[in-house]
Amino acid sequence: MSTIKGSLTIIYEPPFYKAIFERRFNSTYEVSQINLGHSEPKLTLIYDLVMHHWNRIFFFKQTVCNSAVSERKINPKRLQRLARKSVQYGVGTKAQQTLQKQLECQKVTRQHNRRTKKIVDQEKRYNLHQAKKIQKHKGH
Repeated sequence: MSTIKGSLTIIYEPPFYKAIFERRFNSTYEVSQINLGHSEPKLTLIYDLVMHHWNRIFFFKQTVCNSAVSERKINPKRLQRLARKSVQYGVGTKAQQTLQKQLECQKVTRQHNRRTKKIVDQEKRYNLHQAKKIQKHKGH
C-alpha cells in the first residue's frame, strides 16, 4: 500500500511571503516554492492557489527519500512547539535544501544555454564576415 503525504508551509523571508509545498510518494520527495507577495496572504488566496492553480505548480523531484517519517499522530501542542522552533531558527529543512539544488540546476542550465547561444552567434557572425569578404573580392 502506498501513501501520499503533502504539506504546505508559509514563511516570511523579507520582503516576500513564500509558500513551500512538499509531497512524498513512496521514495519520491518533491518540493516547490511560490512567492505570495509583500502583504500577509489571505486564506482565500491560499485556497484558490491549492484548488484552482495546483496544476501550474512545478515540483522539483528528489528520488531517494532518506528521512524516516513517523506514521504516528503528533500531539497538537507538540506541533505548535515544532512550528515555533522552525520559525525561530529558520526553515533549514530538507525542503529548502532541495529548493537550493533546484536553483543550482536552473543556474547551470541557464549558463549552458547562454554559452551555446553565444558560440552559435559568434560562428554566424564569422561566417557572415567571411561571406562578405569573398563577395568583395569576387569582382576583381
